[in-house]
Amino acid sequence: MNLKRWIQDKIGIGENRDKLALLEKRVAALATLEQWALPEVLPIPQPLVERAWSDCLSLLGLPEAWSASPKAIHRSDPMFRYPFQVHGGDALKVLAEYYETGAEAAFRLQTVAPNAERILDFGGGYGRVGRFLYAAFPGAKRLVSDPKPSAVDFQIKHFGALSDDQQPVDLIFAGSVFTHLPEAEFKGTLRSLLGRLTRTGVLVLTLHEFQSQRFAFHPYTEESALRELEDVLSEDVYGSVYCSESFWRDTLSSVDGSWTYTLLPERFGGTQAYLVVKAG
Repeated sequence: MNLKRWIQDKIGIGENRDKLALLEKRVAALATLEQWALPEVLPIPQPLVERAWSDCLSLLGLPEAWSASPKAIHRSDPMFRYPFQVHGGDALKVLAEYYETGAEAAFRLQTVAPNAERILDFGGGYGRVGRFLYAAFPGAKRLVSDPKPSAVDFQIKHFGALSDDQQPVDLIFAGSVFTHLPEAEFKGTLRSLLGRLTRTGVLVLTLHEFQSQRFAFHPYTEESALRELEDVLSEDVYGSVYCSESFWRDTLSSVDGSWTYTLLPERFGGTQAYLVVKAG
């Protein structure tokens, strides 16, 4: 091994590798220092926010009442921070996609369960969808649940959500949740959520397109590249998941009761499939 390293150093491979490793650590350190200096709500220039917001409402054809939805974005929201990093700081593009994904999902939920009176935004994060739920369900009680305490606190403080009270609900949205859970947690979470529904309740969840492989868990996500963010989840319990439709059917049929599901033609965030699950 020492001889191999000596040869690598002589031809520059080892030296370059070490320099790249050091550079990576320095960038990570700078990112952490920058994160500490940010206010809770990202100070995005207002003209950019207003333009992206206007484009979003116009594109989706949403009623004027939706324009009053809160626009604040948390400094540690990976659903904003990761695309912002990928797109090289194209703020307008990232803002537009962020708002459009949330608004479209809230509109989809309104279409699926227009009379829901108690709604749980499960794994709701920092409110990409949650910010629009008041507009979609103005008379409903909106609950939020997430493994990140800072995310729950943010939605309560800025969006008027309530902490999950563990009581039955009419509608549960689990957007980009089951796309991250290891197999045992996937099955247990599905069982738990279906047990929370009222008699006519609906669970709307999203999954990646079904694959031929029965179940695959990969220990990396967008958060893997954003270790400086607060409340970052461990890759052991939060990865990237793909499954077959037969796995999904078998898992659903293993839950007590009789359940049916429907695949919607629309896509959450343009990539994930919506599945609507109800008793029947």
